[in-house]
Amino acid sequence: MFSGNYRHVVDEKNRIAISSALRECVSVKRDGSGFYITRGLEGCLFMFPPRLWDDFMTSNVKRLPFTKTRRNFERAFVAHAFRISCDPQGRIVIPQPLKEYAGLKRDVMLIGALDRIEIWDYDKWQGMDEDNTKKLDKLAEDLHKGSQ
Repeated sequence: MFSGNYRHVVDEKNRIAISSALRECVSVKRDGSGFYITRGLEGCLFMFPPRLWDDFMTSNVKRLPFTKTRRNFERAFVAHAFRISCDPQGRIVIPQPLKEYAGLKRDVMLIGALDRIEIWDYDKWQGMDEDNTKKLDKLAEDLHKGSQ
C-alpha cells in the first residue's frame, strides 16, 4: 500500500523521479513491472502497478452493468491510460496529454493513496490539502456515515 507525500520536479523531458519509498512498495514478482498512468479525479493523475490496475478495473469497473455511464467512464479513464516504466534512475516520463490534463508545471507532489500513486500540480495539491486538513474530522464522520 502506498502512503506519504513527496515533492518532486518535472524536468524538461517530462520526467519525474519516483520516491524510493513509493518504489519499494512495488514488487515486480507480485505486482508486475512498470505502471499504468491515467487521468485521475479532481485534476490529478492516477498511477497503478499492473496488478493493482487489474484489481481496480475488476473491483470498480468491470463489475458494473454495461450502461452508457460505464462506457463513458471507460472512455474518459481507461482510454487515456498509458503503460509506462521506470528508467534505471527511478524516473518515469509523463505523457504530454496527461501532463496537460493535470496542469503539471515544474513542481509536483506524489501522493501515496493506498492502491495508487497520485500525481498533483504542487499548487493545486497545497490548496486541496489545506482544505482537507481543516475538514478532517468531518471527512472521517462522512466516511463512517457512508459505510452504514
